[in-house]
Amino acid sequence: MNTSQLESLLNWRYAVRKFSPLSVEQSKVDKLIELTGLSASSYGLQSYKILQITDQKTKQALFPYSYGQQKVVDNSHLLLFAADMSPLDRQIDRYMADFKSNRDLSDNVYSQMAAGMKEVLGGMGPEAQYRWCSEQVHLALGTLLVAAASMEIDACPITGIEKKAIDVKLGLAEKQLSTVLVVPLGIRCASDKSAIAPKVRKTQEQLTEEMML
Repeated sequence: MNTSQLESLLNWRYAVRKFSPLSVEQSKVDKLIELTGLSASSYGLQSYKILQITDQKTKQALFPYSYGQQKVVDNSHLLLFAADMSPLDRQIDRYMADFKSNRDLSDNVYSQMAAGMKEVLGGMGPEAQYRWCSEQVHLALGTLLVAAASMEIDACPITGIEKKAIDVKLGLAEKQLSTVLVVPLGIRCASDKSAIAPKVRKTQEQLTEEMML
C-alpha cells in the first residue's frame, strides 16, 4: 500500500451515522480481528479482550447504557474491547510461555525479560492497570480502523457508554474484564449524507509544533 492509497482509505472512513441492514461476512470480521491482533502493544502483552456480539437481544440489552446511540443495536457486529484485569504477573507468564515457543533465546534472557516486565508493571493497582490496558486498547483501535477501511467495513468507535453498567450486565467482572469501548461494524447506509461530507480536521500547522530546548 502506498501513501496515496492509505490517504484514500483514511478519507473514505468516517463516523457512520446509520448502518444499512446489510451484514458483514463473518470471515471478513475474523480477518479484521486477526489484523487488529498485529497492532503495537506495550511489551507485546495485548492486555485486552475483544468480545464479539452478533445476538440482537444482547445488543438491545446494552442500548440503555449507550446514551441513545442506536448504532449499538443497528449494526452487523458489535465489538467490545475490554481491559484484561487479571493479575499482570499471570499475563506476563502467559506471554513468556508463548514467546519461548516462538524464539530461540537463552533461559537467562527469558528470565531477565520477565523480571523486567514484572518490575515495571507488577506494582499497578486496579485503577492504574485499567488505564494502562485502556491505552493498549486505543493502540489496537487505530489498527482496526485502518484495517476495516481497507476491507470496506465501516467501523465507528464509541466511548460514550456506561462502562461499569455494561460490565455488570455482561458479567465481565467474573471474567476479570472491564469495558473500555465498543465498535459497531457494518455497511454504511446509502442515505447517510455524512459519508460524502468533507472531513473537518486541523491543518498540519495547527496540528504540529516543533519543540527545542
